[in-house]
Amino acid sequence: MKSIDKYRGCLIGGAAGDALGYAVEFLSEGMIFSRYGESGITEYELTNGVAQISDDTQMSLFTANGLLYAAA
Repeated sequence: MKSIDKYRGCLIGGAAGDALGYAVEFLSEGMIFSRYGESGITEYELTNGVAQISDDTQMSLFTANGLLYAAA
């Protein structure tokens, strides 16, 4: 596996986790269980069929983009 594939996987994994947690980012544990049940959030909360990401993912992608440009 090439290093670029590992980096890409890390970015995709981070974005996937961010999209899952985005709906509950600022909720307390009690509020999460109250809203989603005893298992908590287990599926993406979609807006117009799309899982939303936060600024955390956007900043990670901007940083990766800057690193790619600097290395070129």
